[in-house]
Amino acid sequence: MTSIFTVSVDSVEGSTLRGRVHVINPDVPSVPQGAVFPVSLLVDAWWHLDNGFLHNEDDEEHGGERYPFTDEQGQAITAGMRLKDEFGKLYELILGKQIRVTKDGYLLADDGESVLEPRRKAKDVYKLGGGSGYDGISHYAMTPGNAGEFSRCAAGIVNSYEISPYRNAPHLSEAAALEGPEGLDVWDGLELKEDYSFTEIPYAEIVVTVCDAGYLEHMVAGMRWDTTMTGHVC
Repeated sequence: MTSIFTVSVDSVEGSTLRGRVHVINPDVPSVPQGAVFPVSLLVDAWWHLDNGFLHNEDDEEHGGERYPFTDEQGQAITAGMRLKDEFGKLYELILGKQIRVTKDGYLLADDGESVLEPRRKAKDVYKLGGGSGYDGISHYAMTPGNAGEFSRCAAGIVNSYEISPYRNAPHLSEAAALEGPEGLDVWDGLELKEDYSFTEIPYAEIVVTVCDAGYLEHMVAGMRWDTTMTGHVC
């Protein structure tokens, strides 16, 4: 999927994270409001680290990924998180649950090989969301996300979420301060081109305070990654 934002973490102090959301995709021209967005970013960072997908890239001009630890250290952090099981559940609320199946759609065990008995097709047991594929272990089908439940969980996790006026978009700074960033197009009035350096791309600073510092155990100053998250579920 095409990346929508680049997220930079500036500091993590107790239950508060400060960072920046860089608006790299003009198709989604503003930083989403509402608790679901910062929670989806925390879940996305957890998923990247847990799978060893966040590391340093030698592409500072275009905002390459940054992570101050090795892939193995990142995976060790997620493995030791007090709330790691909750992050797995939140991920499924956003993107759905992966169901392992045979090529004919029969349910498999977690090993991706053993057919569950009694033999049942996934479509007869689960509400499927249309996504399917093969990940090198087995075929799989996906359940849909759950927007209502995710919204409820996010509201309980986030104590406060603030978005600054946009930077690198001076024509919007005053409007954002007066009216809030909802619905503003940060690229309005700027020439759309592919050769902007990362430091020229519009962004907003965010401050997120959560109810439990455990939700930030995997976050560290200096990390940066691209995300497809917008707060909406699949």
